Amino acid sequence: MRPVKINESLLHDLYVHLELTAKECAKILGVSDTSICRRLKKLGIRVRPPIRGLMTNISDDQVIDLYWNNKLSICETAKKLGVSEGCVKKRLNKSGKGTRTVREGARLWRGSDEILDDQLIHLYDVCGWSCEKISAHFNKSSQFTRHRFIAMGKERRKNTGKNNGSWKGGINDIGSAVRGCATSLQWRKDAFSKQQYKSEISNQQIRELNCHHIYPFHVILRSSITKHTPLPDEYRSLAIVNDPRFYDGQNGLVVSKEEHDNIEMGKLDQAHPWWKIWQAYPSFAINRSDFNDMDFDLFNDKGMIRPTDYSINISPVGDIKHIIRYEHYLGTIPGSKLILVARQKSVIVGIATFGKGTNRNIPDNTWELTRLCIPFYVVRPFACEFLDRCYGYIRENYPQIKELVSFADSSVGHNGGIYRMAKWAKNGQTPPSYAYFDPATFKLMHKSACRRIKGVDKTERELADERGWIRIPLTHKYKYSLIL
Repeated sequence: MRPVKINESLLHDLYVHLELTAKECAKILGVSDTSICRRLKKLGIRVRPPIRGLMTNISDDQVIDLYWNNKLSICETAKKLGVSEGCVKKRLNKSGKGTRTVREGARLWRGSDEILDDQLIHLYDVCGWSCEKISAHFNKSSQFTRHRFIAMGKERRKNTGKNNGSWKGGINDIGSAVRGCATSLQWRKDAFSKQQYKSEISNQQIRELNCHHIYPFHVILRSSITKHTPLPDEYRSLAIVNDPRFYDGQNGLVVSKEEHDNIEMGKLDQAHPWWKIWQAYPSFAINRSDFNDMDFDLFNDKGMIRPTDYSINISPVGDIKHIIRYEHYLGTIPGSKLILVARQKSVIVGIATFGKGTNRNIPDNTWELTRLCIPFYVVRPFACEFLDRCYGYIRENYPQIKELVSFADSSVGHNGGIYRMAKWAKNGQTPPSYAYFDPATFKLMHKSACRRIKGVDKTERELADERGWIRIPLTHKYKYSLIL
């Protein structure tokens, strides 16, 4: 290789006497920086570090003014001064000013500071908006307002009750929904009209649901020993009056004190199945259920269904998502290859979803049982019988699937008892893991939510602390498999 022609005397004058940098000498002589450094070493001249010739002429005030006062980024400040980003970071840290946090940087680049704190406080305190609604109003992320309030030290409302965006109503609201639904109202009217009650005062038949101390709902308490007649004055204290869980303030239900105590303790053995299902999960039964009077004929006196003559069918997600929401401990449905439900007439008595789960390395001929749900109103045991029918369906209709796997989460008390009874094989367990809990939104985040962000010099723990998230340890999961 031919040596690069360089005027060594000129190089000596430029580098030693004029104290130019190697980069500046290279531009004048028309060669690369590396060639200049090699020739200097050959001439016995000590090569100065690149930062020395540049940063000695740059004061801390210049760096601070560009970065903090002019609101430039570290990259823009480095380009402005003609130095590296590392030099700017070191100079800022040595000066005691430091660099911006992730939140401050995000606010600066997104123009968040253009939104005044007074605007956010007015919408939150005066208008009563939630943090999520304010963020959506300014077209920001859902966490924008919460982070601004944390930065300014503003106290926020507790994310409970009416202040929670997903609030569906309290006991009084649910009770009103029970009494106000068309099916319940018509049922009450029909039951009342058949009794032919008469007023004790006027001796006229009462045709509307406006009795005070008698509630002719004998269908609900059909085995009750109480006689449905107006109570004498000395016994009216035994009647349940103005109890919003049962009815509105204009109606009363005549029961004995013993029956009242049993209802308060949850002993509803003599109650109608429809009432017990509403008591267990009223939002589901009122707002989401498609049960009709014929469906409730399938329930026994304890409000339960014993699966006998049921069928296995494929189901869309819409038919099961509300049952999973109220019945399954996770409450969500992952992406599924197959959803099977057991139906007794039109009532769902079992749900099983199959897919790839979260394991990307699962073979093509293997499915994971991602959700198994037996609703509250189904008589146990039924899971093993239901799973056996699901295996047969998969063998017949999906011959390419040779194996099923499932995981029992020990952190919620599952140890795989159903799988062992269904003759699945135990194949070890997963290592313990962890998740992050956000106390402001009551959401559980996956551990990857705090992993390192490209370009942000923060550890996972620092990011979690900065966001106010709490690390929640999770125990192992037991793995089970079944060869089809």
